[in-house]
Amino acid sequence: MDLKKYRIGMRTIKTAIAVSIGLFIAEVFNLQSPLFVGIGAIHAMQATVSESFETGKNRILGTVVGGLIALIFALYLPRNQIFMGIGIILVIHILNLVGWKKAISLSAIVFIAVSLNHDFEMIPYAVSRVLDTFVGIAIGVLVNYFVAAPSSNKMFEKYAERMILEAKDYTYKLVVGKQKVDLKDFKSELAKIEKAFDLIQSETKIKIVKDKDLPGSEITLGIIYDIYSDLSALQMMQHIAIISPDNIDLLERLYSFTPIWEKKAIIGEKDIIFNYHLQRLLKNIIYMLDNDN
Repeated sequence: MDLKKYRIGMRTIKTAIAVSIGLFIAEVFNLQSPLFVGIGAIHAMQATVSESFETGKNRILGTVVGGLIALIFALYLPRNQIFMGIGIILVIHILNLVGWKKAISLSAIVFIAVSLNHDFEMIPYAVSRVLDTFVGIAIGVLVNYFVAAPSSNKMFEKYAERMILEAKDYTYKLVVGKQKVDLKDFKSELAKIEKAFDLIQSETKIKIVKDKDLPGSEITLGIIYDIYSDLSALQMMQHIAIISPDNIDLLERLYSFTPIWEKKAIIGEKDIIFNYHLQRLLKNIIYMLDNDN
């Protein structure tokens, strides 16, 4: 029985903490709508600190857009379902144009809440909804930063370590086992590590997280690109090559076995190309494994 799927994730726990703090602050300062504080906190809790920061910023601005459009519609247009529908279209269209797509749902909620208000003065009510949502978003971002902040560096390193071991396995199958390999999973992992690298760049750029090793991560990603390129080249060649003496020595070093090949000179053009890619591949894998220890 796999108990991991029943484990409560840290992001879930931090979301609960942010909502609880938000509702407490709403009560202490007598904010008009604790609901919007909670909604803001939930929306701001993202997988990484940089995502939380960017999402929080965009959703605050999106909330202002939703409140302003609702205010304009309520002051100058009849309050009915048709104009509310038109308002929703306008909110979504504007946020799509400025690239704040993740803010659409929250902005639409604020628009509807302000538009449906009949009990309070319109301008103070709209300002209050925006303020309550802002408080929730701010709390969500702060909780994500200070409570077990997710590390994009660790995520990147985990992907890199796994990909190097996979590359070692693929190389063995291609060269020693003379087998065909499917690099689809490796390519999928490449997309994941690219995303992790983008997060490191984002966090370095906005300077909200310390100890980011951007140059080291950039070097690692470049090596992984080269590894994928060389693996793809060897896979496409489908050539049983004569292995060069230098590559035999590298294979022996990487896999800790006595090679079965006789060391002889390379003659064919395909052998030369094969050994070129193999040598780059082996050196990169060995370099990464040596630097990981």
